[in-house]
Amino acid sequence: MIDVRIVCAHDALPLAEAITRLLEAEGRRVRTAFGRQSLDELDDARGACEAVLMIWSPNARSQTYMHAWAQAIDPARLIEVAHGASDWPAIKRKAPVIDFAKWRGQRGARCWRALGERLVGITNILVPPKPPLHAIAAAGAAGLAVVSGAVALRLHTTAPNDIAGPPMQEAAVADELSGVGGPLEAIEPASMEDGVLRIRRHEPLPLIEATPTEPLAELPEAGRFELRDPTLLERLNDYNPLRRGARSEE
Repeated sequence: MIDVRIVCAHDALPLAEAITRLLEAEGRRVRTAFGRQSLDELDDARGACEAVLMIWSPNARSQTYMHAWAQAIDPARLIEVAHGASDWPAIKRKAPVIDFAKWRGQRGARCWRALGERLVGITNILVPPKPPLHAIAAAGAAGLAVVSGAVALRLHTTAPNDIAGPPMQEAAVADELSGVGGPLEAIEPASMEDGVLRIRRHEPLPLIEATPTEPLAELPEAGRFELRDPTLLERLNDYNPLRRGARSEE
């Protein structure tokens, strides 16, 4: 809540005190400036973040300090209350003057409700309300969705052009019944001559004449040979006359 500064003449002090009690009960900080000494606070009040409530009483109409306050304060921050006065000075106003002539201190009175609405309007001007948390979360989610969509669209549109892959291949079959086919890499020739098949003829190779070979030499018949040395038992059997005759027959 913003603070409230009440400016009035001496004859409006009872009304100013009654308004101060009710506003302080609502949690607002209220200051009262009355009489000629109120001009000492005018310079500080020009740039203060507060609402200025001026009470136009019968004596206030003729006081120069009241006119000085009405001319110096921004109309967006000014609240004017009439109490026992039928006229008030012609100044720039954002809202009409509120008549408190019949007010008896009731919170439910029409003039009090009008004063509360005016304070709310000034509060929204001086201190704009913060957005609720769910609105902030929704805005953040919407921003994230937009960024994600932009990234996905960027990847979808630029990936085929940026990423170099192998050339496309297709199966080429000269004859469906021959079974000949396979991958074909389509490459455009650099010129028309590249597609012409050139055949280079080579000199015929001389025939190889087979020369006759000499007949192979006849080798003597190989005799009996042993693949291993005889054992001791075989050597002893050689001395046996019976075994010697049998061995010779073999």
